[in-house]
Amino acid sequence: MLPGAFRRLLPAALTLTLLGLGGMVGLVTTTYPVLWARWLFFLCLVAAATGLSMPIFALLHHRFSQRRPVSERTVLRESLWVGAFVGFLAWLQLGRALSPLAALFAAVAVALLELLLLVSEQSRRS
Repeated sequence: MLPGAFRRLLPAALTLTLLGLGGMVGLVTTTYPVLWARWLFFLCLVAAATGLSMPIFALLHHRFSQRRPVSERTVLRESLWVGAFVGFLAWLQLGRALSPLAALFAAVAVALLELLLLVSEQSRRS
């Protein structure tokens, strides 16, 4: 049986993934790398990464949650963090500014922000 958050988020995850991946394929195969196409590519990349990570976070929270099931809002927020992180890394790579240290610092910053948000959410629920 699928967890509740997974079942409720699956249509949104599939829609985001298909639109993001389909948009990226369409952009790469049919357009030149002009400014508007570049920003649309980033938008599609964020949508695809968000959609792909949504079911993963729902299953991780279902597997490792201690007492209460996690809300869909939390899963969506964490997936959006992943999408924004992937988009940020792609933007850095485009300017040839991406290094392993920059990626590590960005990942640590995102993880700390999410940890603070989770702690705040847990204190409000208790």
